[in-house]
Amino acid sequence: MRRFSPFAALLLALAASVPAAATDDDLRSVAGMAQHNRVLLVFAPSMRDGRLEAQRQAMSRFAAGALARDLVIVQVAEGKVIGAHDVDRKLRRRFTTPAPRFRALLIGKDGRVAIDSATPLDEHRLQAAIDAMPMRQEEVRRAKAGEGVARD
Repeated sequence: MRRFSPFAALLLALAASVPAAATDDDLRSVAGMAQHNRVLLVFAPSMRDGRLEAQRQAMSRFAAGALARDLVIVQVAEGKVIGAHDVDRKLRRRFTTPAPRFRALLIGKDGRVAIDSATPLDEHRLQAAIDAMPMRQEEVRRAKAGEGVARD
């Protein structure tokens, strides 16, 4: 068994006691995903909500299309966030969405909300909205021209 010095043990204990916080630089936070991913942010009253389940099913049907369009889903319900390292109440405050409300937001790589819906978004609507985005059109143009994706 490895032993740590008292100082190292203290540092390890302190690090373990500090909760992880999502920042704009954290690619696993909704804000940090900007320029890398499009986000389908879904708020629901519960993880078992029928509308949330319908949204999951639509994303399952759209899996290949979502992957090709850099689309990820983030689910927020019951004080939990699945798909990002954000905190429920901070996302709800940022997007002004009270806890019992269902809301689906499609957020582009530019950070703008492209769709704000009180109902689940089907795969056809997601595809059409994403494909109409200027950044997506540029991605398609680059792919056709055989250019790589520009990474800043």
